[in-house]
Amino acid sequence: MKTLTVLVSVFLLVSCANLQVANTHEDRLARQLVFTIPDGDHAVPGAFSGGTAEKDSDSLVQKILQLHGLKKIAQWSIKALGLEAIVAEVRGERNINEVLSALESDRRIESVQQAEIYKVLSYNDPYYNLQTSVKHDDFNLIHGLATGKGVVVGIVDTGMDREHPELVGRVMYSRNFVDHDRRFDSDEHGTSVAGILGASANNNVGIVGVAPEVKLMAFKACRQDTRGAECDSISLMKALIDVLDQRPDVLNLSIAGPENPLIKRLLRAAADKGIILVGAVDPDQVFPFPASMDEVIAVRSPIETVGLQLPEYGLVAPGTDMLTTTPGGTYAFKSGSSMAAAWVSGVVALMKERQPELSGQQALGELRASSRS
Repeated sequence: MKTLTVLVSVFLLVSCANLQVANTHEDRLARQLVFTIPDGDHAVPGAFSGGTAEKDSDSLVQKILQLHGLKKIAQWSIKALGLEAIVAEVRGERNINEVLSALESDRRIESVQQAEIYKVLSYNDPYYNLQTSVKHDDFNLIHGLATGKGVVVGIVDTGMDREHPELVGRVMYSRNFVDHDRRFDSDEHGTSVAGILGASANNNVGIVGVAPEVKLMAFKACRQDTRGAECDSISLMKALIDVLDQRPDVLNLSIAGPENPLIKRLLRAAADKGIILVGAVDPDQVFPFPASMDEVIAVRSPIETVGLQLPEYGLVAPGTDMLTTTPGGTYAFKSGSSMAAAWVSGVVALMKERQPELSGQQALGELRASSRS
């Protein structure tokens, strides 16, 4: 079992703003699905339309919705995969499993899946002495060689405090994909992940991030309240489609949930574009998704490995009682695989600065080779 010189935080916990709101959202989500069709440029005659390619995707979508008794909620293009994705809701009292089965048999439809829930995981800075893992890993010496400058890390998570003294001016792009949660800067989990990864150094406040000069992209796919945070597969898909357009160098995924074919394809498309993927391991899953994907560097914190056999694909990184940023210019200690993944994402950013052509598999190989038990 390997232990990297790197850090991480708590997984996104399943929760809701209040019980009634959560039930309403979950009930609605339980009736929703996502199906894909080839876009107009990729329609294949005979493959999905019984003999002729249907170039008018809007007309095709309407025919599918009518035939299967569906109400369209949203539609977006996935250019990297040559697809149109449609979010739809099952009308009336029809059983969603029966509708899914009928859609799978419809030759015009490329793929279909039900909506699912994912859970979310020497300086002048005055709190530097409290960052024991940073000090023990000699980051003051490492930062003489690399600080993450010129590297962009995307964070798929909750929102984050873009005006936090440690993060202000560092978030070069941000977007919210959670329709039912318009908050952003008050979200705690994403703020904590961002602080471990890239809090500014030598700014006379707070802490030091693993890659203190990295630029950040915030893709809010998860909603948060006082009890925790959760994502759904629809918001994750929308965020990952935008990731493919924005193309950060590294992507941090402190999320876990059921394996989803379309999300898997989007992540593989990101890896094919050269984006290095880092994912937090859910200790409650035998094959955690998306961390178990070959394209993802899977990370778990030491406290979550006690008494467990770490899978071959997994790495262990410091992630216990990590001092990091919280909304409103504050700080707190956080623990868990989310923080560990953020730490590894920061280390990968340092590596990427030194080796711009570094791939995900090369990064994983170098991390394993330089780790200690």
